[in-house]
Amino acid sequence: MPRTADAVAPVAAAAGVSPEATDRAVVYAVRAKGRIEETTVLALRSLRAIAATIVLTHPGTLSPEHRTLLAGLVDDVLETEAEQFSSTSYAAAVERVRRRRAQTTEVVLTGDSWFGPVSDLDPLFQRMADTGADVWDVVPPAPPRESFPEEGFPGVADRPWFFTVVRREFFTGSAWTRWWAEQSQPGERERSFASYVAAAGARHERAFDTERLHANDPALFAPEDLLDIGVPFVDRAVFTSYPPFLDRFAILASEIADMMGERGYPLGVLRSSLASCMPPKALNTNLGLLSVLSDHAVDAESGSSLSIAAVVHVSDIDEVDEVLRRLQFLPPGASVFVTTTEGVTAARLERLLEAWATTNAHTYELRVTPQSPGRDMADFFVGCRDILQSDEYDLVVKLHMRRAPWKTMNRLRYFRRYQFDNLLSSPGYVRNLLALFEKEEKLGVVFPPMIHIGYATMGRGWAMLQPHAKRLAKRLGIRVPLDVISPLAPYGGMWVGRPAAFRAMMTRRWTFADYDWRFQRRFGHLAHLQERLVSAAAGQAGFYCRTVLNHAHAEISYTALEYKVDQLFSTTRGWPVEQIRFLHRAGYTGYGGTVALARMFLRVNHPGVVDTFRPFYRLAWRGFRVVSAVRRFTSRLRTERGEKDQEASS
Repeated sequence: MPRTADAVAPVAAAAGVSPEATDRAVVYAVRAKGRIEETTVLALRSLRAIAATIVLTHPGTLSPEHRTLLAGLVDDVLETEAEQFSSTSYAAAVERVRRRRAQTTEVVLTGDSWFGPVSDLDPLFQRMADTGADVWDVVPPAPPRESFPEEGFPGVADRPWFFTVVRREFFTGSAWTRWWAEQSQPGERERSFASYVAAAGARHERAFDTERLHANDPALFAPEDLLDIGVPFVDRAVFTSYPPFLDRFAILASEIADMMGERGYPLGVLRSSLASCMPPKALNTNLGLLSVLSDHAVDAESGSSLSIAAVVHVSDIDEVDEVLRRLQFLPPGASVFVTTTEGVTAARLERLLEAWATTNAHTYELRVTPQSPGRDMADFFVGCRDILQSDEYDLVVKLHMRRAPWKTMNRLRYFRRYQFDNLLSSPGYVRNLLALFEKEEKLGVVFPPMIHIGYATMGRGWAMLQPHAKRLAKRLGIRVPLDVISPLAPYGGMWVGRPAAFRAMMTRRWTFADYDWRFQRRFGHLAHLQERLVSAAAGQAGFYCRTVLNHAHAEISYTALEYKVDQLFSTTRGWPVEQIRFLHRAGYTGYGGTVALARMFLRVNHPGVVDTFRPFYRLAWRGFRVVSAVRRFTSRLRTERGEKDQEASS
């Protein structure tokens, strides 16, 4: 609950507020409803040391859990009626500061638009104390930035101010009151504040000279240089912008994060917070969360302290020797749980597992599960639910060896190589993979990147399951934004992860019946759907994902991918971000027929016409699908009838 004025001094003293800060207040704004991230808590702890009073503004009602989290960090909470941040909340918050502590000499207007600080804030305030400025800030306010709404990155009209300090002479004067009484466009207040201060006859200064770095938007386009000259904050947009946009300007968020880490900022907290509010694939791209691991262990003892369970679904017993060989690469003492759905297969597996267990230090348990279209995913989330909910294991390795008669031999061979080589390549490789979990407490799941050789997965990763994914995520309480095109997912259903990273997925008690084809209207293909929601579920629990490759597959995958992308962009002009937007605007190409090309032409050149006729097009498309389904059904009936007639005649 908000604290009383009498409680301010004890809180400030307990937090170790410096004597110079006893008359300073901070107004910290949260940009979105219900999102108090770990990075916000970290920022408030640092601000607590330089301020006697902190007022937090929050869109909507703050939950009891978040109030508990903020206890001792803030003195008052201003809950606004808006769903998103509005600059006008600063005026009301400053008024609260004045009522709580009349002797306040300066107010800091800031919020969760930055990550940091990466250094002590006292030197900054001490340096600016001698300037005599009525208002000072750290960097120029951000101009309107390019937005990509169709790609899942809409523009932000109004965001919390970066870091502006207003001194008593100004915020108690009439110019301050007139400023907030004036009408202004969302997001314009911060950008026009400095010029208004000067026009009002007051003095404004900037803490750092950024003109030589970037005249327009140094916080986004020159973050490395800002860190080098001593700016203790990094703009949030450096990490959360549309990846091809950052690519165009060579803004390497992963290297900027490393610079923050070198200055003492906890990267686990940064990644965990971003995982809870960013599409997983975009986060994986921006932060470069791909590790190419060596087959030679950096530390031969890595992973020895971890308790490991391996869950292995087997329906193709002819190839089981390969997975058993790979499991021996795990550190001694792993618990192996093998599931299968056939009694005959189980009997053969029992004999194989008995012989295998005598050659290593692992234990095993064989489980026979009901036949289900969910196959390995059903066995994992239903047949081995007790393992995921137990606190006995630090990591769970999920593997499978199942039949795939519809795949060619080359595709099947490459698929299995790709999965097993990139998870269990060798004893040394496994040690290096486990070391990632030991070093990174918030690393939730590790799996190979999207397979794209022998498979047309790229661009179609959702497999038409995105509407089902949105509904299921809502039912499971997963608020992490989903990727628009293809999700970051363990395509192929094999991974290594912490059981806690799957808890959001386990809030529903799944049954084998849920995977039945009769429930497709409810969940789509549930097994494939769960596979594609793994990264979002991990993000909801505060964990991020990494992708891993060994050296051989890194060479194979990158060269093939580079050649394919080069070919795909050969007929479109501009930078990749412009080419991608053009192709998205043009829409689905189909097979390039007359109708598809005409539709694309209209979408690019006459979008208004397309919007007018879209309802009729959708109706015609649904009719076409119904007619096609009826034709397939009648064709199948004719085929079955012909087969029966042939059997009867014979």
